Amino acid sequence: MKNIIILNGSPRKGGKTDSLVKAFSAGAQDAGNTVKEFYLNGMNIHGCLACETCSTKGGICVQKDDMAEIADAFETADVVVFASPEFWGTITGQLKIVIDRLYAEFHKLGWTGVLKETALLMTARGDSYDQALDFYGIFTNMLAWKNWGTVLGAGRENEARELGASIY
Repeated sequence: MKNIIILNGSPRKGGKTDSLVKAFSAGAQDAGNTVKEFYLNGMNIHGCLACETCSTKGGICVQKDDMAEIADAFETADVVVFASPEFWGTITGQLKIVIDRLYAEFHKLGWTGVLKETALLMTARGDSYDQALDFYGIFTNMLAWKNWGTVLGAGRENEARELGASIY
């Protein structure tokens, strides 16, 4: 079974994205997977400073904040789930900051050695996910991560539960 982390970039607990996350988690746990959710809006995580210290110090980031907890979980995760409402065509700033900060982890673990699996859960007022899917494609294509799939849209809890349950 898989060790799954969910990076929940929604600024609103109990909202539509949170509902997809809960359904996905339930399906994944029912299938025997371990799931740990990080509600990013409730964490103290600063943006990347682009100081490049991590590239010269074996992936050690100079910032001491809650990103260390995510980094520890990332190292042992098999699956990384990105969850976000659509903001200005793409993911929220909360999630983008964490993705940027994973740069240090890639330096620590090796760029070609970080083979993960991934899924995307998103909601939006409309139905345009093109920019977000392009951004997400970086992980599934450039990093050669296995894409388990996407659930796009509010009210798709059954799909999210099935996606979670399909991970083995």
